[in-house]
Amino acid sequence: MSGKEGGLMGVLVSGKGMAEEAVHAARDYKILINASNLKKGGGLQVADSVCGCLGRFREHEFVVVVSRCLEGTAVRITGYPNVKVVRYDLPKTVGRVLTGRDKFLDGLVEEEGIDAVLTIFGPSLWRPRVLHVSGFARAQCLLLDSPYYKRMRGRDFIRAYVQQRIWLWAFRRCANVYFTENEFISERLRKVLRGKKVYTVTNYYNQVFDEEERRSREIMLPPFEGMTLLTISANYPHKNLSIIVPTIHYLHGHYPEFRFRFVLTVTKEQLGIRDMEVEKDIVFLGGVPVTECPNLYEQCDIVFSPTLLECFSAVYPEAMRMGKPIITTDLGFAHSLCGEAALYYDALSPESFGEAIYRLAHDNKLRGKLIKAGETQLKSYDNYEERAKKLIGIVEREYKKGLSM
Repeated sequence: MSGKEGGLMGVLVSGKGMAEEAVHAARDYKILINASNLKKGGGLQVADSVCGCLGRFREHEFVVVVSRCLEGTAVRITGYPNVKVVRYDLPKTVGRVLTGRDKFLDGLVEEEGIDAVLTIFGPSLWRPRVLHVSGFARAQCLLLDSPYYKRMRGRDFIRAYVQQRIWLWAFRRCANVYFTENEFISERLRKVLRGKKVYTVTNYYNQVFDEEERRSREIMLPPFEGMTLLTISANYPHKNLSIIVPTIHYLHGHYPEFRFRFVLTVTKEQLGIRDMEVEKDIVFLGGVPVTECPNLYEQCDIVFSPTLLECFSAVYPEAMRMGKPIITTDLGFAHSLCGEAALYYDALSPESFGEAIYRLAHDNKLRGKLIKAGETQLKSYDNYEERAKKLIGIVEREYKKGLSM
């Protein structure tokens, strides 16, 4: 515990109640932003975006713990007067999962006098001895009715089910309060984590899309006469990037004159493609920094997302921000996030996906309609400033609530 009696848990232990609240009302909070467990995927962009806003909350002090995958973020925010940056990669071990303890992070909370912890996305595998607000973005734990699971064989489904139950157990024991990026997901999480407070704070695109000076333009796609389809995603199984292979075969067989290419932010090895006929229609970029993303959107015609389950996908608002039409799966979470701003297809059907691509590529009016709808849909999200403000506000609200107990 810190010398300040450490936030919510400290108050419960000390029993100082309103007297403690009066002390904290007269000074700032010291908040640890935990991104030590983030290694890839959209969580890195969210962490970068949230951390980039911390300098605006001068009433608080922040200790930001970042993994090596967020080195660029660490460099960018090091100069903020109310921010201290600490580099640390949280190891994933059985002992940490079972005990919830991490010597380094526990020591940091004690030494810095931390009042509360905000983990960008869990499970953190660490249980701080102070108020802990954790982001939840593991739709796999909640959407067991997804096609992602329906296509699994019995043994694989049982294995996946058990794994997700373990993750939910880890979530439940590591935090006091949660937030998700989609009210549909929040409702499901409330039913699973009964008795836990769950907020909704939507995702958005990263600030780099609005800050021209931060953009990079090092990646230039080869010249091409045809339709360029882009998705920015790691190769998680639920992203279903493998549907690209049979879709390419379908398009070749039904529309041999149609010229197209898929641009992916994974490697050929990661996708496991050994088909030369397919490879020529794919540009493999591997992982790209967030600063390159606007540049890639500018060079594409259509944004696609074949994902089978999501809490949120930043690809959607990014495409809307860059004025690109979207093709995505005909699933509930996608409809709730895209509304009228996407062309939907049967999630597991290469034929349906191929027809959607061909239709959108040859229908200028439809592309314009989707782009215009995207401009409207974008306004329904919390922008990056609103997101950061809401997250800090949740920490403030829950901390004060704990002091009054």
